[in-house]
Amino acid sequence: MARRCFLERGAGVSAAEIARELGVSHTTIFNRFGTKEGLMLAALGPPRVVPWVATLDAGPDERPIREQLVEHAKVVSAYFEDLHAGLSVLQAAGIAPTKAYRGRSGEPAPVQAFRALTAWLRRAQRGGRLAKCDVEALASTLLGVLHATAFASRLSGQPIPPSGGERLIDRIIDLLWNGIGGVER
Repeated sequence: MARRCFLERGAGVSAAEIARELGVSHTTIFNRFGTKEGLMLAALGPPRVVPWVATLDAGPDERPIREQLVEHAKVVSAYFEDLHAGLSVLQAAGIAPTKAYRGRSGEPAPVQAFRALTAWLRRAQRGGRLAKCDVEALASTLLGVLHATAFASRLSGQPIPPSGGERLIDRIIDLLWNGIGGVER
């Protein structure tokens, strides 16, 4: 609820307004988060566990690898768009996005994402379903282009390119797939 309030109304929305929407007192919010900045970091910062990592950790499944890559890329793209929306509000409030990672234990979100995608690609490769290639470079390329697209979209306020979205992801996977000589059984 706090996240939605900040995304819809910006950093200027008061803790009292958020508390009203939550049906609690603003004192309750400050007892829980300490400050408005604490509330903003909790609501808008990256999750401690990247939600789609568990799906990658469980795969690949028996479906064609290219189909799975497209599916995962769409989820990752939506994640980056959401992440950038939250980080943009933090930045507008004068809160450095790096503060969202301070004091956290465990793997930071970007490390989780890279580790999971690299491991997924390695399993596909070991199963003979993906041509030999540098899976770390492939994972970096895919994550990088999806992240950069979300960032450019946030900066410009427009989907990049204008056709954007799922069609762009299909074209990105096609480009990578052709470059790595994808193998299907």
